[in-house]
Amino acid sequence: MSEQTRRDLLKRLGVGSTAGVVSLAGCAQQSDDGGGDGDSGGETAATGAGDESTSTESGDGESGGGESITIGTLFPVTGTNSAYGGGHQKAANLAAEEINEAGGPLDREIETINRDTEGNPSRAAQKFRTMINEEGIVGLVGPYSSGIGTTLAPVARDNRVMEVSNGNTSPALATAGVNEDNDVKYYGRTAPNDVQQALVMGRILNQRIEAETASFLYVDNPYGQGLAEQASENFEGETLSMVGYSQQTNDYTSTLDSVFEDDPDAVGAVMYPGNGRTILNQWNQGGYGGQWVAAEAILAPQLLSDLSDIVEGMLITSPQTANSETFISNMGGESAVTQFAPHAYDATYLEALAIQQAGEASGTGIAENIRSVSRGEGTTVGVGEFQAGKEALANGESVNYDGASGSVDLNENLEPVVPYRILEVTDGEAEVIQEVPLSYFEGKM
Repeated sequence: MSEQTRRDLLKRLGVGSTAGVVSLAGCAQQSDDGGGDGDSGGETAATGAGDESTSTESGDGESGGGESITIGTLFPVTGTNSAYGGGHQKAANLAAEEINEAGGPLDREIETINRDTEGNPSRAAQKFRTMINEEGIVGLVGPYSSGIGTTLAPVARDNRVMEVSNGNTSPALATAGVNEDNDVKYYGRTAPNDVQQALVMGRILNQRIEAETASFLYVDNPYGQGLAEQASENFEGETLSMVGYSQQTNDYTSTLDSVFEDDPDAVGAVMYPGNGRTILNQWNQGGYGGQWVAAEAILAPQLLSDLSDIVEGMLITSPQTANSETFISNMGGESAVTQFAPHAYDATYLEALAIQQAGEASGTGIAENIRSVSRGEGTTVGVGEFQAGKEALANGESVNYDGASGSVDLNENLEPVVPYRILEVTDGEAEVIQEVPLSYFEGKM
């Protein structure tokens, strides 16, 4: 009896199974250099708490037999970015449910194994390896954080499991995940590369504010540092200081002193909601002044509402999303759609469509087909339309997935280039004041 067959038998008998419920909430301190991009009780595809699965039998990573196809998710259900992770998990599980209702890829159901990154790269990597070795996953959706994504991409590469992040935006990850033995890339993302966001931050500083000087404050991890450095390069004025902040403290007075020491016209900020709330309160109490230009990570509605007087007039960059009414409704309303949740939904759909086109449920099959199903010239597949894509592929036609986050046309690095928005905070809400079209990025990346 093979190890996989034995494991399946044990699952049917209920021995060592982990059926349960997955929480969409949490608020613990993030640790070990984690952090998100762009990164409270509730329910999931089952209902419940953190590191569990929507339970059906586990497949073996190859096609055939009618067994379920196992895909993992890794999101920040707890930790600094828990404001987002619950929505990510719910969106991925929603996609799997819709795909299964349409019969699933290769007429097999998708089983999702949901895990919590805990905001910790080493813990996330451990959980990823366990899902590969013990649960037999062929694909992963997540993580949200570039700091964690940097840790997981080599695991995906070495084990030939396809990882599609919904929120990693660090430029350093553009070429991640290439296995030199078979020249296949096992890492992709439905979130855009921060080279784009840095261009938009520079555009705000240069054109809207017309700043002559600026300082940059960033969370001290690959996401924060990479974006801040790119934004500084796109700023045409003088950069006075580049200041990284630690997530392991609650007193940012000296950090703010360094940022505002030379009285910059504006501050480009890359902050998470957890630490950002503390930083903004201490900035307000210290009377530092200055104009904030913030990256999308701070775009948490509750934070903006709670600090409405403090963040009034803050400018925020954000990738455009389609605002699909169907997706929003199926998620249970706008309050359930956290930043980059649509991208988690799209990552799940793309992996399923790639399996259908490959004709096999394997990491390599997904990796080799995911780009073509994102940008084919045949049938357009939208939110909730897996059946249409499945039928088109079964008939030998190509498909073009156009999903909850918009058009997800993956390039050779398996990442999209998307329009951006510039938002301004007014009365505690971020309102779009300018659209930045795709044409703005042509020749700049």
